[in-house]
Amino acid sequence: MSLIRLDEFKDYSNEREIKLPGIDKTWKVKFDDQYRVQSGLIASEVDKLYREQSSSNYEDELLKLTQAERKKRLTADLNKFKKTCVDGLSTLLQDDKAGEEIYEAMGDSTEICAQIIGKLNDICEKALDVTKQKEEDGKASKYDTER
Repeated sequence: MSLIRLDEFKDYSNEREIKLPGIDKTWKVKFDDQYRVQSGLIASEVDKLYREQSSSNYEDELLKLTQAERKKRLTADLNKFKKTCVDGLSTLLQDDKAGEEIYEAMGDSTEICAQIIGKLNDICEKALDVTKQKEEDGKASKYDTER
């Protein structure tokens, strides 16, 4: 009988350190099943709100309102989107203050916070794909030789 070794899992780690420009703090994130559930819930809520606010029906509804009502509605909807993104970042980075810190450091931009959530989910996918990690390690070592 032959022995099959799965050595590619030997150095596997699903933990990563996350550092954003303009923020002195570094977050250590474990991309486990709990993270994936949370990130899925947060990403779907962010996507839902974004789609609602980008739909032509939404624009039609806004046009039917007076300017004061429109401003009130836009402000309320953006605040809901911001809260979802800020709270989502705090949850994903396991730090109650992270979302607000990131929001402020990124120029008070909810859109940038939403993109950071997407980027964190991309990093998670890469962290959990051992095959790709080994391929990337191989590519890096191929070109990182001393001369």
